[in-house]
Amino acid sequence: MNHGMALHNRGDGRGVRAGYNRGMDTAPVPDLPALVRRGQTYARRGEYDRAAEVFAGAIDLDPADPELYFLRGNVHAAAGDHAAAVADFTRAAELRPDYAAAYHNRATARAEAGELHAAIADYDRAAELAPDDPDPLNGRGAARSRLREYEAALADFAAALALSPDLFRALFNRANALSSLDRHAEAVADYDAAIRLNARHTRAYVYRALSLEELGRGDEAMADLATALRLNPTGPDAFWHRGRLWAGRDEPGRAIADFTWVVRLDPTNAAAFNLRGVAHAELGDHAAAAADFSEAVKLDPTDVAPVFNRGMSKARLRDQAGAVADFTRAAELAPDDPAAFVQRGYVFHELGDHTKAEADFGEAIRLNPDNPRPYVARAVTRRRSGDLAGALADVTAAAERDPAAVGPLNLRGAIRAQLGDHAGALADHLAARDRNPDDPATLNVLAWLRATCPADAVRDGAAAVADATRACELTGYRVASYLDTLAAALAESGDFETAVKRQEQAIELAPTDQQPDYATRRDAYAAGRPHRDTEGEPVTGG
Repeated sequence: MNHGMALHNRGDGRGVRAGYNRGMDTAPVPDLPALVRRGQTYARRGEYDRAAEVFAGAIDLDPADPELYFLRGNVHAAAGDHAAAVADFTRAAELRPDYAAAYHNRATARAEAGELHAAIADYDRAAELAPDDPDPLNGRGAARSRLREYEAALADFAAALALSPDLFRALFNRANALSSLDRHAEAVADYDAAIRLNARHTRAYVYRALSLEELGRGDEAMADLATALRLNPTGPDAFWHRGRLWAGRDEPGRAIADFTWVVRLDPTNAAAFNLRGVAHAELGDHAAAAADFSEAVKLDPTDVAPVFNRGMSKARLRDQAGAVADFTRAAELAPDDPAAFVQRGYVFHELGDHTKAEADFGEAIRLNPDNPRPYVARAVTRRRSGDLAGALADVTAAAERDPAAVGPLNLRGAIRAQLGDHAGALADHLAARDRNPDDPATLNVLAWLRATCPADAVRDGAAAVADATRACELTGYRVASYLDTLAAALAESGDFETAVKRQEQAIELAPTDQQPDYATRRDAYAAGRPHRDTEGEPVTGG
């Protein structure tokens, strides 16, 4: 049943308003059907104010006709004036209590205004009055879906489809409800059927893409979003979701292109600025990232994500003060989330403020005692400040909470070496290698200990050469510190000539401020002296 505008054919002219033709005495009395046709013409053109004015004139001619109120109600609804629409549909139903279409359209207007329970009551009445009409059932199902009463909604859609198996909107709405229940395979089947009925419905492709994404069918989801954009090249939703998919595929450049379209079409979309900022950050352009995060913060100052993300980019831009300010604000917005405390602690650590760093890492631990990361971070800070016992306790706690990770074991080995527990250090590094035999960092620190340890029982030149060589192979002989370790291992094994050559390679790759230390070791090898590490291993908790 069509609940939109229908041509009104009455022409008896009853109830002419006094003064309607004031100033127009020579003009003919307006014809009611002509007014109705004129109002419908304005409505089709989208000139809703004019249409409402014309229908008001028609109502003046016949104020007891319910269809005139119904027609004007449709115009108000199309114009987004839901209160006026409800008032007109209410009057139409008062004048004709069995007017099913008036109840249906009032329900729709109430649903658009967010009055979902009242809308459902009207759909109930419309369904009672027109039991063979699927539209009230479909509308009620849509309202129930918005209330998250999905099972009741699915029953309504099924009843509507029993009356009209090819009803596009019922198939589309049922697919949406199934998707909300994570029943994505069933949702895709309904979207398929809906698209067969209306192959140009953009949102059906967009929503089917979302269910396909959940089913792991990313290529099909991409194809649907491309179709949606062909049908509607200015649809921000399709660009938004495709941008997300590109980001998930580690293609930040393409993600940036789509998010740029989103913000061009919808400059108030804070989430798009935030995700475009993330994509810029993944490409290493932290200045552009920070600018996008700032725009997102401006649009939605209460959203913690862009504030936190801007702090991350500022930290990478060496704007420590700005980073601290952002992480402080993020902690205010989300005081139960340890992430901001961890990141602010890292900045304080870089600034050398170990007291504040430890405090932040401690707060992060309090908020989530099972997360190993802040334990590692506090261990690094305590190690740098000279609290080796505290560092050892923290890194042990981290190792207990992440039994598969090699970082905490290697850091604990380094701390034990500093404490003079060389056997314990060796045990930790060997355990880390057992967990990941091809981790270059683990192989490097193990080789360094075996090549340079002051304890004779720990050193093993041949084993050190094997591990150091493997670390260099895994990194293409392009990491200065790994070549430095290989040179030390070669020197320990007695091959001083090759040790000098490898150390020369290391010097070429090393940062300028480290080259003097590397040169000192090279000179020692040239003189036939192996290196002994008396300060402990140069290991972080990464």
